[in-house]
Amino acid sequence: MNKNLQFIKMCKVNLSFSLLMLFNIAVFSQHVKPVMLVMGKALNERNMKPVAARIIYEILPAGTEAGIARSNPGNGDYKIILPYGKKYGYFAIAEGYYSVTQFLDVTDLAEYKEIDEQNLFLAPIEVDQVVRLNNIFFDDGSSALKTESNPELNRFVQFLKVNKKIEIEISGHTDNLGDHSTNMEVSIKRAKAVADYLTSNGISDKRLTVTGYGDTVPIGFNNTEEGRTRNKRIEFKVLSLTKTKK
Repeated sequence: MNKNLQFIKMCKVNLSFSLLMLFNIAVFSQHVKPVMLVMGKALNERNMKPVAARIIYEILPAGTEAGIARSNPGNGDYKIILPYGKKYGYFAIAEGYYSVTQFLDVTDLAEYKEIDEQNLFLAPIEVDQVVRLNNIFFDDGSSALKTESNPELNRFVQFLKVNKKIEIEISGHTDNLGDHSTNMEVSIKRAKAVADYLTSNGISDKRLTVTGYGDTVPIGFNNTEEGRTRNKRIEFKVLSLTKTKK
């Protein structure tokens, strides 16, 4: 057979195979749902050292567990995969720490995405330790708890039931939009809403102190949306580990 003819036939076969592969990839991609790969470290919030921890991720608002991973005990590295179409809370768990939760909304994820440096912090249970409760949500200007807050609140209840001697201060914080006195009032009402949830689930109010700081203790810049979101938060501070108020 003429060598040129053989070459042409071989090219036709290769072209047909390539087209078939492209077709299969296109069909496959239509059926594969996008996911987000989340990477970071599990760290002690006080000294930034790595912590060997379980990484839990759950679907909000129900708090249904979606999966479990583990951080590398040497450097704290972890990776989790979040399928599209849901809102997720995720956090690290280790003995002797309170988990600082994070939140990701991938309901509108259209393609595969990776995000790095999503560090998960574990707050050691010590006097004067301040812990952010990131997954407690309110509508703007409101002190009514949203249902997405329930998983975080329920973990908080269990933490206080296990650690029966801990006394805490619950504090509310806002951004600097609006009137200062209004922000102060909203922050107090939000802290009280959290305290009311705890007491309605069996936690003695004698262990709880409620206060609001309004916009006076920012942790982010109020001239950006991201900074204002960080500033609108609920925190608790460990006041005592050994005494119970009379």
